Amino acid sequence: MSFLNGLFLLALPLALVPLLIHLYRGRQRDVVLWGAMQFLEKAMTKGRSWQRLEELLLMFLRTAAVLAIVFALARPMVRSSWWGSQGQRELVLLLDNSLSMARTVEDTSAADVLKDEATKFLDSLSSEDRVHVMLVAGGGQWLTAQSIVADRPGVARLKSLVEGVEPSQGKSDLLRCILSIVHLESVEKSTSRRVVVFTDNQELSWQFDAEQSWQQLGTTLSNAEISTSVQIIECVSPTAEIDNLAVTTIEADREIVRPGEVIECRAEVTNLGTLSHEAGVVEWLIDDEVVSTSSLKALEGGETTHVTTEVRRSESGTYQLACRIEEGDQLALDQQDAVVVEVTDQIPVLFVLDSAQEYVEKTTQEFVSAALGYEGLVPLEWHSVYQPTFISPKELAETDLAQYRAVVISDPVQLDDETLGELQGFVRDGGGLWLVLGDRVDRTDFNRSVYDDGDGLSPLPVEALFENQALGEESGRIHPPTREHPATAQLANTTQLDIDEARIKNYWRFAHRSNDERSVKVLLETGDGSPLVIENYLGQGRVLVQSFPLGLGWSNLPQLKAFVVLISDWLDYLTAPSSARFNLAAGSPLVATLPLAADPDSVKVLNPAGTSVPLGGQELDNGQLVRYWQTHLPGSYRVTYEENGVSKSLPFRVAREVSESRLKVIDEPQRQLLTSSGLEFGTEAPLTNSREEESTSLEPVWQSLLVGLIALLVLELIISSWITGQRSTPVMSPLN
Repeated sequence: MSFLNGLFLLALPLALVPLLIHLYRGRQRDVVLWGAMQFLEKAMTKGRSWQRLEELLLMFLRTAAVLAIVFALARPMVRSSWWGSQGQRELVLLLDNSLSMARTVEDTSAADVLKDEATKFLDSLSSEDRVHVMLVAGGGQWLTAQSIVADRPGVARLKSLVEGVEPSQGKSDLLRCILSIVHLESVEKSTSRRVVVFTDNQELSWQFDAEQSWQQLGTTLSNAEISTSVQIIECVSPTAEIDNLAVTTIEADREIVRPGEVIECRAEVTNLGTLSHEAGVVEWLIDDEVVSTSSLKALEGGETTHVTTEVRRSESGTYQLACRIEEGDQLALDQQDAVVVEVTDQIPVLFVLDSAQEYVEKTTQEFVSAALGYEGLVPLEWHSVYQPTFISPKELAETDLAQYRAVVISDPVQLDDETLGELQGFVRDGGGLWLVLGDRVDRTDFNRSVYDDGDGLSPLPVEALFENQALGEESGRIHPPTREHPATAQLANTTQLDIDEARIKNYWRFAHRSNDERSVKVLLETGDGSPLVIENYLGQGRVLVQSFPLGLGWSNLPQLKAFVVLISDWLDYLTAPSSARFNLAAGSPLVATLPLAADPDSVKVLNPAGTSVPLGGQELDNGQLVRYWQTHLPGSYRVTYEENGVSKSLPFRVAREVSESRLKVIDEPQRQLLTSSGLEFGTEAPLTNSREEESTSLEPVWQSLLVGLIALLVLELIISSWITGQRSTPVMSPLN
């Protein structure tokens, strides 16, 4: 027996109070002889024995009542076995549904073995067991909201859940899942907890390099409130030969294009098995429709190759472009990968220019329009996917930035705090911002508001306006950039482009900040190394700060062929975070903007498990914004909705981890490490283990004490009332 509030046991001496009162009332009194009382002596002697029994009974009841109060306040706990009950056992079935469980050998997959072993285990349980079920992939997903009693109907329901489990492209982290389970609070009346892991025991699934987590698991198992154990039931294919040819990556040269433009696709194919593969074919699909094929050369184990194709779509829309290996192998789930591309005729971009201040024959607006394939606001036969909108600086404060993917501001003069806040929010949400400095920039105001001690839009402050007197010197040249940055990869090609012919007359020199410069990326610089264009990250978006204008005032860049590529590539880079929102990393939120005409009650998301989940939306000026956060499982997602009675959808893709395709079962030293950490191996399903047999749950009994206290008080009240009535009733005798 143990007590939760043992301090109240110090009040046990109060149980002596009824006894002391009884002894006090029964002490010897002085005797006064009175002749008339001698005739009553005989009558008093007859009732004295019965009165003593009554007083002893009352003393016992009152003492027991005090003891009941004290013990109830101390909240005693007793072993359940003292009451003849062994309690219940918690069971958690941890089912591995990661990619490797799809491996099939001789028409039997690891997932099939898992289902057979789990069914056998469920048949061995008793009605005293309560069972939970968790899936491994995606960081752990509960299939049961509440535990299921393992009686006949409960086992049938559990078997149905197990039968519905299918392998996914998700990552397996068994250690993380086990830790989350063993830290759960035990339910009332549980005597023990057993975690049963059904897995193919891949090396990557156990995270052997996470030493701190393994130590935490061992400590938790040893110090658990109730007896906790972990049993591993292996579902491993019998052969060691691995036949696995996988599409490890896929990418498009551009994830957003105009209708009819060519999309160059490139996929990496790797032989991750031990068997060699002969030459074959890969298929390219758009929304599950085969549109082209490519030859695949023979690959030995561990060898990698690349396949390419060109596709185009004439209609605007969002499409899933996939690469699939035609030849089958043991692991079919990694023989296909996909990327989502957007085909659109218009990507709105906002240009904030004040051409009235330019005293040149051709204004900045005219140069930018020509570079994008526009004459004024009219698109030419060829035009860029970017649709420019030109406004004056005075109109910026009243413009809804959410309508645009990128904003280009020439000469950001005295931006007020409200406008700066809107620009920062625009960038944090994934928008691109291009700040182009000119002769109207006030250095002090720029450093105060735009740089803002490193917390603003610009990563560096400006120091002074540099006026170059010798354009032929290195300080007056633009140094050809490197190919490493996606925004300058094409500009670096001086064979086809003429960026090396650019000359800079004036530019704003950024202040030297040694600590900051190590983390600031420079896209363009002069021949002597002075930064001309620097980059900053803010939230999900990007900011480019250019130290000279886009017009002819300070450079000859607008007259070069490189200017057209620079405008296009830098807008590609700035709009990439919002354009690439269809291709996500696991766990990133899925965000979609639907038309205003979309029926809000029809909006759903179909996840890779085939489950359709309703989505709520937020109404905006230009549409409905919907979000979905449960994207931990890699694969294809699709947001479906109805617009004017017509069913429509948007595809999304969550990338899988290539490491999940590298199959390697744990070796003997690793098995011993698991055993030393307290885990057990075996296909048997014992109902108890040694710790569980010795352990019984502690049951609270203070509720019973409170009920007994009430009974004692009622009984004491009845007996006291009866005794009082008996002693106060006068004895009447008849008169002769």
